[in-house]
Amino acid sequence: MNAITVQHEASIFERLLVAPESAEAVLAIRFPPRDEERMRELLEKNNQGTISADEQAEMEAFRQIDSFLAIVQAKARLQLKQANGNQPSAA
Repeated sequence: MNAITVQHEASIFERLLVAPESAEAVLAIRFPPRDEERMRELLEKNNQGTISADEQAEMEAFRQIDSFLAIVQAKARLQLKQANGNQPSAA
């Protein structure tokens, strides 16, 4: 799969997630408590300098997913705001 294909797929996926019909559900997405606890464990190990390479990769995966979710949720909030007639101010 090339970079352009991945870019198209990501764009389509993003539009699907921030569609007005999906935005509320996207905003409700949270990590399960088990994953939140695992993230805290990994951060603690990282802070103590005792994290393994595999754990570091796992921590990075959590970070990337969390960042992606934060971006998609921000766009979903914006979509809902616009759908309700509250146009964002130009900054």
